[in-house]
Amino acid sequence: MVRKSTGGSTNRSSSDRDSTLTLSRRRYLASGAAVGAGAALGGCLGGGEDTLTVGYALPFTGTYAMLGDSIVNGFEMYLEQNDGEIDGQEVETIERDTEADTNRGVDVTRELLVEEQADAIVGPVSSAVAIAMMQTIEREGSAIWLNANAGDYRVTEEGCLNYHFRTSFNDWQTSAPMAEWVYENVADNVFLSYADYAFGQNSKNFFEEAFTEAGGEVVGEVGAPLGTSDYSSYLGDIESSGADAVFSFFAGSDAVNYISDFADYGLNDEMVQTGSGFLLSEDTLPAQGEAGLGMYSLLHYTPAQEEDRNQEFVENYRNAYDGSANVYACQGYDSAQAFAAAIEESGGSDPDEMADALSGMEIDSPRGNFQFNPETHEAIQNMYVREVVESDGETPVENQVVSTIEQVEGPSWGCSL
Repeated sequence: MVRKSTGGSTNRSSSDRDSTLTLSRRRYLASGAAVGAGAALGGCLGGGEDTLTVGYALPFTGTYAMLGDSIVNGFEMYLEQNDGEIDGQEVETIERDTEADTNRGVDVTRELLVEEQADAIVGPVSSAVAIAMMQTIEREGSAIWLNANAGDYRVTEEGCLNYHFRTSFNDWQTSAPMAEWVYENVADNVFLSYADYAFGQNSKNFFEEAFTEAGGEVVGEVGAPLGTSDYSSYLGDIESSGADAVFSFFAGSDAVNYISDFADYGLNDEMVQTGSGFLLSEDTLPAQGEAGLGMYSLLHYTPAQEEDRNQEFVENYRNAYDGSANVYACQGYDSAQAFAAAIEESGGSDPDEMADALSGMEIDSPRGNFQFNPETHEAIQNMYVREVVESDGETPVENQVVSTIEQVEGPSWGCSL
């Protein structure tokens, strides 16, 4: 079994989970063999000679608690499927709540690295927390960092850390590749609406640059503060623009409120709503319901993908947690796969050797093709254009993949490891 410590920061408990999914490894594990057959390792930095330590630097309280819980669920489902071991070593997981706060994020990162001697850090969710963590991870140099959600491109541009591996996405990937598809399939002019903070601004800017390059016209834009409950004044600007389509970035409760207001305002009949995948994701669709029908978004994962690998993951997740898999759980699961692969291929838990092993590695992910860019350690992955359609499943609507943009790599932002 997986050993877990919360250190008083959270109040979560582990549960038994099914054991069926397996790991795919670069070179000699491409067929998806399960972890756990190797000999025990020596000299690990974690809880003992026969123990590996994983530190979760994630939000477990507040607005983003669901994201943190889903990432942990995905990671620990993989561990339980392999008897709580990696290459013959027991895995101890330690939770620390970042509270989505930058100062707290730095403190828990230092605690996990120095006091708990973690072999890997998994997290965070907030990009601001990720940027704040960079200096501590670089200075300590004692663990690999599996970035399971924070998507700000500046982690790569300003950090360019050898220990950093993006097991999620960056804000260019979830916006810019959508531009050409919108131009070719939806409209040659758009209005931009976005949550007015760093990630929303980045997403808007990346889409605008790519859309203009494709030949399209951006006719206007509006940014709304985080936590906006009434979007009517912003929707008036959108309607009066005369645009044929809208590209937006909102997430969480903001996405629910925006999409609901967009439909109530009648804009569904006047223009096509498109956006980054978090606008219409599995955590928001139940509340958005039929208001989202016919809208398009871009993301690297959706549970409705029909590939056997994904459907196996979705079924196992439902059996383990009595809930629907989401993008955050997939990112947690792939973080576990990456950690296991790094341990097995490097033959130990030395962070430099693990980093060398992961650089360029391919992971057999439920999301589809997934590889770490050897130059930047960003994810190279398929991106999926999804349409919200009626569903015969557990929820009235779901995302259906209508187009696949293969092996999206993205800029290097001056990083060359």
